[in-house]
Amino acid sequence: MAEFYKTAHSMINRRVKIRTKTGKSHIGKIVKVTKTHVYLQKSPRVKKGKVGTTFFAPFILPLVLFDLLAIVLLV
Repeated sequence: MAEFYKTAHSMINRRVKIRTKTGKSHIGKIVKVTKTHVYLQKSPRVKKGKVGTTFFAPFILPLVLFDLLAIVLLV
């Protein structure tokens, strides 16, 4: 878990793709990291040239560090 904390903390304000142990993927910008959670500002979903989101305001998703499988930096 300390590895994910260091990795996530080094990627604050960067666009990432996070995969959980359950197989779910989340794309967005890391806005905050604590010892137990990563807070991800979700990117809008894009489908065939259209942008779709269910929220107009930025949506922050808290992810539990021990549930994470991988964090990948997106360029």
